[in-house]
This record gives sequence, C-alpha cells and structure tokens, in this order.
Amino acid sequence: MGAGASASTLETAVHEISWALIREPHSLRRRVFDADSIDAVLNDVVRVYRNMPDASRGAVEAALAALATELQSQAPQPAAATATSSSDRGNAPAASSSSSTGMLEASCDATQASREAAFASGSDSMPASHGDKQKAAKKLQEKGFDLRQLLHFCQKYQGAGRITSTTTTAEVVRDIIIPETADAGVHYMASEFMTSLGGGKLAKRLGSHAWKAPFMNTLLNILLDATEWQRRDLTSGEFPTSEKEPWGNLPLLDVNGKLRAADLLQGLDKAILDKTYWLCVFAVNEHAAICGTCWTCSQDEKWTKDPKTHLQADPCLVCHKEKHNPCKCGMKKTEPGDESHEIDLFDFVVGFVDALVVCLDPKLEAIRRVWCVAEVGRALKAGTVYFRLAQGLAADLVEKLWQGEDLLETVEKCQATSDADRERILKNIQELPGGVAAYDAFVNRLLVLSLGNARKLHELNGKGLDAVRRMKALEMDVTWAKDLISTQELLPEDTFSILSQLESFKMDCGGLGELSDISALKGLETLLRLKELSLVLRTTKVADIAALSRLGKLTSLLKLNLDLCDTQVVDIAAFSCLGKLTSLLELTLDLSVTQVADITALSCLGNLTSLTELILKLGYKTKVADIAALSCLGKLTSLLKLSLDLSSTQVEDISALSCLGKLTSLLKLGLGHYNTRVADITALSCLGNLTLLTELILDLSYSKVSLEDKQALWCQITTALPNLTIDMQ
Repeated sequence: MGAGASASTLETAVHEISWALIREPHSLRRRVFDADSIDAVLNDVVRVYRNMPDASRGAVEAALAALATELQSQAPQPAAATATSSSDRGNAPAASSSSSTGMLEASCDATQASREAAFASGSDSMPASHGDKQKAAKKLQEKGFDLRQLLHFCQKYQGAGRITSTTTTAEVVRDIIIPETADAGVHYMASEFMTSLGGGKLAKRLGSHAWKAPFMNTLLNILLDATEWQRRDLTSGEFPTSEKEPWGNLPLLDVNGKLRAADLLQGLDKAILDKTYWLCVFAVNEHAAICGTCWTCSQDEKWTKDPKTHLQADPCLVCHKEKHNPCKCGMKKTEPGDESHEIDLFDFVVGFVDALVVCLDPKLEAIRRVWCVAEVGRALKAGTVYFRLAQGLAADLVEKLWQGEDLLETVEKCQATSDADRERILKNIQELPGGVAAYDAFVNRLLVLSLGNARKLHELNGKGLDAVRRMKALEMDVTWAKDLISTQELLPEDTFSILSQLESFKMDCGGLGELSDISALKGLETLLRLKELSLVLRTTKVADIAALSRLGKLTSLLKLNLDLCDTQVVDIAAFSCLGKLTSLLELTLDLSVTQVADITALSCLGNLTSLTELILKLGYKTKVADIAALSCLGKLTSLLKLSLDLSSTQVEDISALSCLGKLTSLLKLGLGHYNTRVADITALSCLGNLTLLTELILDLSYSKVSLEDKQALWCQITTALPNLTIDMQ
C-alpha cells in the first residue's frame, strides 16, 4: 500500500491479516473478511494466536509488525482530526513484534485514525483550531454502552414498572436519569448502576432517536441492529438462530410490549452483547445541560440574578409552570463556547463512530428532528446510515409510501428544542449546492429507499445523486407493503445500476402474503462489488425464483442469506448458480416449509471450499426424501460451523452424511432429524473424527431411531471427544 492509502484500504488490510490468522494461521493466506466490528475480529485473532504452538508464532508476529508499522505511519498527525486526548486509540505508539496484542491494537488504532481524518476532510469540516472540540467529542464517544448494559437497564426499570411500552425517552430522562445522577452531577454512564456494569464504553454506532417517542422503541431498534434480526423475530416465539432456546417458544416481546431482557442476556452470544452504541441521554451530563431549566424564563432578569435558586425550584419562580426536568442539583448550565459544553459536539461524535442508526418510530418522529436530519447528512460523508423500524409504520405513512409522496416535510419545519441549533443547522444546509430543496429531496429519497421504494430515486441529481451512488451499504425493510404483488412496483429497472457501489445489501419482504413476482431482483447481478447479500422472502407466494439464478455473477460475495421459508417454491434449479460463488465464507439457505423435493442443485455447494459457516434448513413440510446431493459437504474442509436441519421430512437414508467425518476443522455442528423416518444412524459414527468440535446439537427425537442406538452413538462420540459439549435428544 502507498502512503496515500484510503481509510477503506486500511480497513481491508486489517481484515485481510485478521482473517488469514483466523483461517490459516500457519500459511497466512490472504483473504478479505468483512465484520461489523474490527475489534471483535482482532480479539479472535489474539485468541487464536495464544493457542498456536510457539514455533508457529514467528511468522504471525512478523506479518503483524509490518502491517502495524505501515498503518501507523499513515495515521494523521495530532494537528488533524485525530488530535485527541492521551487516551485516544488513534495516537497509540506502533507496537513491536514482541507483543501480538499491541500490534493488533496499533493496527486497529491506525485504521480508526485514518477514518476520522477522512471524515474531517469533508467540505464542512472544522478547522484545526477546533481541536479542543474534537478532543471533547472523543471523550464523549467513550461514554457509550454495550447491548448488555442496555438490556440490564431495561430489565431493572421495566421490571419495576418505571418503563412501559409507552414511556417516552423524555420521561426516562426526567424520572430516572436525572434523579439518579443528581447527587454526583454526572452523566448516566457514570451513575452507580452503570458503573457497576463496567461504565462507559467506546461507542461504535450512534443511535439517533426522538425524545418524544417511546424509549422501548429506541431500545428495540438497537436490539435489531445488534442482532441483525427482523422485527418479526421478536414476536414469533422462535429464536432466530435456532441454536439456543433459553426461553422456549414464547415471544421475546409480549403483546404489552414487555421485553424478556433476562432471557436475552442469557441467550445472546457474547459478541452481540459486546456491541457498543451511543445515546445522548446516557452520554451527556444533563445536569450541565437541561435539568432545572425553564425554556421560557432562563434569560429573565430575576433568573440570571440568582440562577441556582431558580434552577432548584419547581414550579418555575417566574412563570409558575411545572418544569420539564425538575432537579435539586442547581448546577450551572454550560453555554456554547464553554470548554465543557457537550450539546454542540454531536457532529463530531457522528464522524467518529462507524455508523449512524436512525431509530425510526411508527410516526417517524425521530427523522422530524432537525438534529437527526443533520446527523444523517453528516454520517453519509464518512460512514454508513442504517434506518431501523422496530414497530412498523403508521397507516397514514404507509398510504403516502404507496402514493409516492414525501414522508417528511421540508427540513425548515423540523423540530428543535433550541432555536440556535435550528438556525445553525439550517444555515449549513442552505449553503450546500441546491440548498434546502436539494437536501429535502435527498433525505426523503434516502428514507423511502430504506423502506424499499426506489420509484423516485431517478429524480435525484447533483450532490444528492452522488451521495446515493457512493453508498456502500443499504438495508430495505419492505414489510409495510402488505398488498405488494411484484417487486417491480417498487424497484424500477435502473435501481440497482444507480446503487452499483454497494458492498452490502439486505432486503426484507417477509410476511408479504400477496408477493409472488420477484423478477426485479435480477438487477442484483449489476452489484459486482457486493460482499454481503441478504434476501428475506419468507411467508410470501413466491414460487418462481429464476431471477435468483443471476446471483452467480456476484463472485465477490463473502456472506449470503436466502430466506425462502414458507413460500411456494418447488424448483430450486436456479440455485445451481451458487456453485460459482467460490469466495463465499458464510451461507444461510432456508427452504423449510416449502414444496421442495429435489435438492440435486445443492450438490454445487461442494465448490464453495472457502466456506467457514453453512446453515441449511430443509425441513418442516418439505418433500425432501433423497439427500444424496449433500455428500458434497465433505469437500468443505474449511467449515468451522455447520447447521443442517432435516426435521419433519421424508428422509430415511442418511448415509450421505458420513461425509461429515471429513470436516475436521468443525467447531460447532447442529443436526436436526426431528420427526423423520430415519432409523439407521450408523453414518453419524463419523462424528467421532471431529477432534476440534466443541459443540454438538443432535436432535433425533420422534424419529425411528431406537433408544439403544442413541445411547450407543452417545457413548461412541463422548468417548472419542471427552471435552465436547453435546445436546442430544
């Protein structure tokens, strides 16, 4: 790499070396690996490194040392956007080859520093003289929280009845956050409760939300973002991964909007619980910002003469109205320009995090805030914007979507508590090319695009169109369109050509009971840069999947999810194209509850020798009887995780599964043969060869396998693999 390598190049380099270490630590084969969190990947690398023989560590250390040195040399100087405090990860010294952990941290730090520099280089970046604000914003970013802490917060206050499905975020601030931090006069991440859970975390994503919307709406959107679940997964009673069921078949979110937080804390993977987010209500010291103030009287002469007395009083001593956020602390409020003022730092925090998560509510209150609209535009300059919709859209907005109307009024009518904030943000927007009109069109097109409607995308021009063309990630939630029959109704022919730079695309059409035509998806073949693709078509009338035969052209794909559960699909010959995706690392294919009988096309999966994770769901009411095609799985010797569900099928002969004994790299294996006609399980004796296996789930319940044969298999496997965690039924 040259000295002018871009932030994305740096990130790719880190991913390449990380994945090489995870997959092939001895040969250091280069691979690209996309992960939501670089830190999570690097932590895995450290774990693998520590488990390697001493003799193999030299090559690893040398490669990491070279990478760390090169990346660190490209980090911006302190005078630029990364001129942060001594705790700033971007200014860490380059590590020596004697410390693997240090080298990994240096590589990650340099990546973050370079990304921040890219953010600061935007046309409206602050001059170097604003370095103090950037330092303060970095500290503010460190007041984030992980999903674990958020679920503990929910568990405590939902259980006490202080947070319900209708409790607004403003009420949470007034009734919980301000009172519980009043004595110490600190932000909530420094409260006794959050400190007991580890205190502030470096946030990787920022949640943009509305205070007038229910707090649980914000929480659920963050939960969906962290888990990558769909909205239905919270209410279906089926744990989406189908691997852990600590709560049985009950919904995670009941009809009263109560979340089973304790069960989530028990059942979610550590990597998900460790994901970090930032919310202003937890990070900002409300005692230095809003508590005790009166919006109409704080500039009154009486108030300014004795501010502490007026701040502590409730109701207001001037207008005699009850305050929005009463508090006895009496702490002086900061003003713009003060060193400790935090409210005007949000722009910087948006630039430092990896992505902006817009927590949409049914009435779209969040995106009607001038701050949120500004954050969306700001985030697109250096990162990614994800719109999350945990609780669906209001009926009037659904009608607007169908009619092709804008969902948002002009940004000039957006809401803001502070007139000064509104004026400052509007001034910045007015100075952009095309002014307010162009910005309004851009935000509206981006919002409806995230909801799967691209009909007006071609109306964009100038900077707005350029921004859309540069997008690297897009998620479409089309579940609102209950009467949709054809994807062509929302996706014009040129849609994907405009989005040709996408590297990640996810589309959720699940539950659209009238949808039968997905021919518009043939346009996906133009997304040649795509590394991650997810198509959820479950519970639709889709039968013809010929359009998906074009997916074979997406040879850069690393991760693919195709959910066709509960559709009318019979013929899956189109999936023979999957054999061309030889770069794939992860594949999930759900054909359960379909009419599929012939799975010969799946023999092509044997070509995917790079796969490390494979999830095949072929059970429940399918007509599958012959699984000979699955003998190809024996070629996938790089697999680390395999889940194969044949439950409630017509399968009798599973001899093809003897090939699984060749998958000697497997760490986790799940086999579902619930309610099948299987009687002979001799083929499964090969599982004793999987010496690296750490977890085995084998469901033979309600099959024709005798208890004696089950016990014999149990003894055989546990004898060969004494340290294995096994769940066999």
